[in-house]
Amino acid sequence: MEWVLLLVLALAAMSLVAFPLDGGGEDGEGFGIEGLSEERTLLLAELREFDDDVAAGRISDRDRREGRAALAPRLRAVTERLREAGVYREGERE
Repeated sequence: MEWVLLLVLALAAMSLVAFPLDGGGEDGEGFGIEGLSEERTLLLAELREFDDDVAAGRISDRDRREGRAALAPRLRAVTERLREAGVYREGERE
């Protein structure tokens, strides 16, 4: 359980370092479209990693659900911003 919290905090810290909230993005709201796309790719990779960790027996299914639940709100927000910008359409997959 503790590692899930550490993972989420590490991901949040990594996102802030990689994509600072300085208002200088292409869309004028802190993240450029490219940064949002990269963040979405990272979040999707993290979600897949939870599934891989369960399959390999490194974490429990409960930890997987908690980790995915912690990442899901940010993924929804990023995806919504990309949809608003016309970059991502419903049903697209990476």
